[in-house]
Amino acid sequence: MKKNKILSLIMAMVMVCILAINVQGVASAADDQECVDGSYLTHDESSEVTVGAMSRGIYLKSGSSTITKAGPGMIAAGGNTVGQKTVSKITVVVRVERLVNGRWGEYTSWTTTNYNSIYVSSSKTLSVPTGYYYRVYCTHYANSDVSGSYTDGIYI
Repeated sequence: MKKNKILSLIMAMVMVCILAINVQGVASAADDQECVDGSYLTHDESSEVTVGAMSRGIYLKSGSSTITKAGPGMIAAGGNTVGQKTVSKITVVVRVERLVNGRWGEYTSWTTTNYNSIYVSSSKTLSVPTGYYYRVYCTHYANSDVSGSYTDGIYI
């Protein structure tokens, strides 16, 4: 059991690195936007990203992260996880991150899990300090499969 958990964590870290490398490759096409740790810094109203199944995954189909301006000093943040089929446990961990001194740091987070399901989704509307970039970083679990997704940063 412990060996499987370590393997799952290693796979999650590999997927995050692959995602960061892929997004960095796209960043060079948009020289006018700053990119920090895989996320463009924008003044857009919202950002959403969906990632497909991890290679060799048999339970996880896709996962999404989303962030939207919801008014002055307000954001709507969330994510979802979709399984290939009904799984015993499907989870989305939603992390709202804030850019401070050039680094993304966790502002708040929450976890939502469904059992014997193919889908889980969670979102919240939050009051946040203005004058910062925010992004959503989600980790998606379907049984033993793990993947991650993150949005671009939007200025609030």
